[in-house]
Amino acid sequence: MISIFNFSINLLIIVCLFIYFIFTSIDFNLKNFEYFLIIIIVINGFNKIYIWSNYIVFIKKDLNKIFKNILFNDSFTKLSIIILSTIIPIYMIVQKDVLVIDILIEKVSFLLVSIFAIIGFYLEFYILKVTKIND
Repeated sequence: MISIFNFSINLLIIVCLFIYFIFTSIDFNLKNFEYFLIIIIVINGFNKIYIWSNYIVFIKKDLNKIFKNILFNDSFTKLSIIILSTIIPIYMIVQKDVLVIDILIEKVSFLLVSIFAIIGFYLEFYILKVTKIND
């Protein structure tokens, strides 16, 4: 149940980021959509913290030794997921008016944010495995 909710909300965020990217390309005013996106990203972040504290998380793919020992240990992967799928999208949405000076830069930035969210999604659902901690 938890993993279905987690998978669904992550997929919703990725779809919403792409919709946001498309709407910024045609110059819609999306303040309410921005707030909705920030809220579901924050909910998703809290959901990840809940799952990671109440379930055992380990790497299920057998990666080569260098990546497994350095880049893909549990803590680094969790940090990468939080940064890629939670912090970067929220920061970009909140700071968009200050950071972006050109519409082309805004489009490229949100395309990159969407790509980072997809990478975080891949790491969470195809690299990590979550199992319940025995109480």
